[in-house]
Amino acid sequence: MIITKIQFTKQGTMNVSYRNTDGDLIDFKGGNLVHKDFKLALNALIPHLALITEQREAYGRTLKDVRGDSITDESNDSVMKRFSVDTIVFADDMQEVSIAGNRLLISKGVVSLATPKIRLDDTDDYQYVNELSLDIDAVVYEAKAYVTEKKWGVKEGTLEFSDINPFAGVQADEVPDGEPKEKGKGKKGKKAA
Repeated sequence: MIITKIQFTKQGTMNVSYRNTDGDLIDFKGGNLVHKDFKLALNALIPHLALITEQREAYGRTLKDVRGDSITDESNDSVMKRFSVDTIVFADDMQEVSIAGNRLLISKGVVSLATPKIRLDDTDDYQYVNELSLDIDAVVYEAKAYVTEKKWGVKEGTLEFSDINPFAGVQADEVPDGEPKEKGKGKKGKKAA
């Protein structure tokens, strides 16, 4: 399976375009929620998106600094709160990658961001290409698991119970008095004459 595109949808599902072993291009549109591991793998790409697109939060900083801030910073200026990654596009048999996402502005607007194509085997394009390659591999693994192994997220719901206790006023050793039931009048079968 050679993946050409992975997209996280607004509905919380995943779309994957890939080439199978016969070379056919398949567009897989998932109908199930993604697993939390996929979301974590996508979030690991956020510092890369900020660095590659030269955002102010990442200007003059290392990948370690940007990642560290995203873990410890609880303010609204955190890279993890202001950025999101939703699409990864591959080219040249998955040797080139482009990451797309969004940035939330202070004015509550949203700006789309996209990186230029980066070769995963060339450190001249991007200083942290090795780390990027590992993070991309994690996303690809989760996408393949979603498509082939049905690794989906579980939507947890809640059951609402009424506050009425059906056992109120009954002791555990008590046997409730039962009233005999009348035998119901059943349907009488018609006899053939």
